Order: sequence, then structure tokens, then C-alpha cells
Amino acid sequence: AVESSPIAVYDPTMRAFVSAFLALALVACAYAAAVDQKILPENVRACRQSDNDYSSCLKSAIQDSWATFVQGIPQLKSPSLDPFEIDAVEHSLEAGDLFKGHLVLRDIKIYGLTRTKIVDARPQISDERIKLDLDVEIPKVLIECEYRAAGSVGSFDVSGKGHFNISMVGLTATWGLDGAVKDDRWVVEHFRINPQIKNMKVYFSDVRNGDNQLNEIAMTITNQYWPIFFEAMKPIIRELSDSRLANFVNQVAFSKIPASKIFLK
Repeated sequence: AVESSPIAVYDPTMRAFVSAFLALALVACAYAAAVDQKILPENVRACRQSDNDYSSCLKSAIQDSWATFVQGIPQLKSPSLDPFEIDAVEHSLEAGDLFKGHLVLRDIKIYGLTRTKIVDARPQISDERIKLDLDVEIPKVLIECEYRAAGSVGSFDVSGKGHFNISMVGLTATWGLDGAVKDDRWVVEHFRINPQIKNMKVYFSDVRNGDNQLNEIAMTITNQYWPIFFEAMKPIIRELSDSRLANFVNQVAFSKIPASKIFLK
């Protein structure tokens, strides 16, 4: 299997969700330390738990610092996030009788994270445990890549390679991180995601070895029944986020930044 990171990736749509949420998680954990180290503009203030409206301050601080994080911060080893680039992934997906297949994706680019909006932040903090829930909105996400596919769409066998893109509009989600505080480090035990979208459209150049007519039929079926495809991806999103993403954010961020620097008293 081809992998581009410690995270196993099962679907490009899911990867867009995960990329956005992972990026936001890194912002949420690192913005306070970044302010303290003068990485971010001076007008972005670090929030303190003693503030009258700590939740609103946290939400605003993450939103205000988002543009800086999207550009990438070498000091925090944070890459550019728009476009978010992945070399290659391999995955399988099943949506009832509508779709079964295996895909290899290469040269993946994900656009749209710049316009992420933080709608709400709900921290629950004690000396022993921290829980942080964020509501987020992303108006539109576009994923482009090259692919090789084999499987079936409806009653049609598919096999081909070419260019693939998928666009989603009206992406909203509530996601939450929860874990214990040990030796002044937040150890995230759970990373839960609950995404919704208003619409999704898929394009692929060839899944029938050059048969343009059957390729159009396969695309029509996919786009007509996109809610079924999306629902089929949700269990994979939840499984991936709760285990692998929790481990990933611990390794990348939370193990390196003291909890007392992230959630200032």
C-alpha cells in the first residue's frame, strides 16, 4: 500500500475532511505558544482561562491566526495548508450495491482551507483533563488528483486511470478532542468528527478503459446518489479520526508544547 503520512487514507473526500480538521487541531493547540514566541502578529492575543468569555476569546484567536497557519510556520514545522498536498495514497470504498472499488491516487491537491470559519469553541479544562469541541464551516473544498481505479458502479465494472476531482460545498462539522493531562502535556485519547455537507460533485476522466459513454453513466450514478456515498464514508471518517488522528496530533503537537502554554491560566 502507498502511504503519504502516518495516517491511512481511505477516500479523497474523507481526506479533505481530515486535512481540514487536523489543520484546525494544530492551530488550536499551537496558537497560544506561537503568540508567546512572537510567531503570530501582535494583534492576536493569547487567551487566558480567567478571561470573562474564554470560549469566545479562544474562537476568535484561532480564527485570527488561521491565515498565518494556512501559509505555514517553519518554527512549528507546520506546512502550507492551501493547497494541502499529498504525494500518493491507496484506498478501498464500498457504498452498498452502488459502488465497490479500489483506488490509487497520486499528486493530490486539496483547495479551500483558507476560508475555514470557526463558529464556536467549547473548552472544558481541569488540572487532570481537557476537552475541546469546535464547530467549523468551510464553504467549498476541491480535491484534484491522478488516479487508477478498479471496481464497480452499479452494474458496471470499472477499470481505468486518468484525472479525478471532487468538489464539496457547505461543509460543516463538530469535532472534539478529549484526553488526560500528564506531566503538563495534553494526551489526546479521542478525536471525534461529525461532518455534514450540502452537496458533492465528482468528475473522473476514464473508469471504463476509454469508453466515454459508460464513463458518463458511471459519473451520473455517482453524482445522483452522492448522499449514499457520503454516508458510507462516515464510519471510516470516525474510525480514522478517533484513533489515528489522536495519535498523530499527540506526536506532532501536544507532546511538544506544555499544556500550561496552550491553555494559559
